[in-house]
Parts: sequence; C-alpha cells; structure tokens
Amino acid sequence: MEGGDFNAREWPFFWITQTAGQYVRKVEPALRDIGLDIPRWRVLMCVVPGQAIGVTEIAELAIAKLPTMLKIIQRMEADGLVACAPRASDGRVTDVSLTERGLEARTRAWTVAKAIYERAFEEVSGSEEARLNKLLERIYSSLRS
Repeated sequence: MEGGDFNAREWPFFWITQTAGQYVRKVEPALRDIGLDIPRWRVLMCVVPGQAIGVTEIAELAIAKLPTMLKIIQRMEADGLVACAPRASDGRVTDVSLTERGLEARTRAWTVAKAIYERAFEEVSGSEEARLNKLLERIYSSLRS
C-alpha cells in the first residue's frame, strides 16, 4: 500500500483506536455517575483484590507515564481507595493494594464497565472473542520486540 492509496478504514490500528476510544466515551460518563474517572478506573482494574502491584507495573498496564501514575495513585491514596507501602523484597518499589473502600469502588466500576462490554460483544461469539484476544496479543508482542 502506497501512502497515496492509504485508506484509514482499511488499517487495523484505525479500528483498534476507534474501538478503544468509543469504549472510553461510553464508560466515562457511567463512571462519573458513580464518582470515578478513567484514570482511577484503570488503576482499580489493574490491582487484583488481595494482592499488591508495583506502581511501575500499574503504569505499564494502564498505558500511562510513571510520573502521571504516581500522581493518580497519590490522589487515590488520599481518597482512601488504595494503600501504598514499600515492597518488602525491594524497598525502592512502591506496592499498591486496594483498601476496603477501593474494593467497593472496583466492584461498582466493574459493574458499569461490564454492562458496556457485554453490549459491545453481544453479537460476538466466545470463540471470536478468544481469537480476537489471541490475535491482538500476538500483534502486541510483535510490537514489543
């Protein structure tokens, strides 16, 4: 495909970004209704209940710059949604875990996000969804190497 022949709608990354953007546009107002925003939602979804995860790991999963993620987590700690502590095995790493309030917020956020997810995938079979995930994972891995 030459640059002059380029058609965005025939480019997979167009559809990936459009789809992700549309999902966020649907989720954002629903989260706002329950007192959350997209950055807090991303953190809540990255932290597994009962486990701790490093700030750097959260930033990578949430596709955010580390300084930005640090600010988000500091705000969430002030709001009582997460607790931060140095990692026992490496004090240079700050581990983040959900508080009881954070777990409740995560549950509310998942309920909202899941409803939109189900609407998005209502005409997609389980096997199609699995194939899509595998294909996107393969493409992601290719871009990382």
